[in-house]
Amino acid sequence: MPTWTRDPPAGTTGPGMRIVRTPTVGQLTGIITCPDIVGCATHFYQRRTVPCETPNCDVCAAGIGWRWHGWVSCILASTQEHVLFEMTAEGSEYLRRYRDTNISLRGCLFCASRVAPRPNARVTIKTKPADLAKITLPQPPDLMRALAHIWGIPPEQANIDGTQKTSPKIGVNRKLPIAQPEE
Repeated sequence: MPTWTRDPPAGTTGPGMRIVRTPTVGQLTGIITCPDIVGCATHFYQRRTVPCETPNCDVCAAGIGWRWHGWVSCILASTQEHVLFEMTAEGSEYLRRYRDTNISLRGCLFCASRVAPRPNARVTIKTKPADLAKITLPQPPDLMRALAHIWGIPPEQANIDGTQKTSPKIGVNRKLPIAQPEE
């Protein structure tokens, strides 16, 4: 006989999270749940964003350039879904300024939009502290573990300090460029 419940048991959700980007038209509004940005060099390869596997990167060897992408976890204002928000280095400037002023990104209410209705138009992000008296933010996810899950990297090979352990898919003992507070 099954044991029926109204809610799933604690700890049954995995690290999988949906990645969202600034929409072409309109805006994306959310509240950041993590303390800082996590980022790395990436390639757009075979119609998806993948991490650069330097120093033994087949995608680099094929002549495909890389760019830095950063991610934060946030609760979307429209749906209350906990997601990863992806940004480029240029777009991250607004969040880095907020972090440098407020020590942490957690609790930052942000609104991301594009300056023109094109998928590659420049992104602007407005920030301000959220009214946390009315909201209880969930615990932040392990961003590197969530990204490792998305990219098919075994989770034990993604370390929060930025060191990537040996992996046949990722390369050998490399340092991922994680955003650090500016001096």
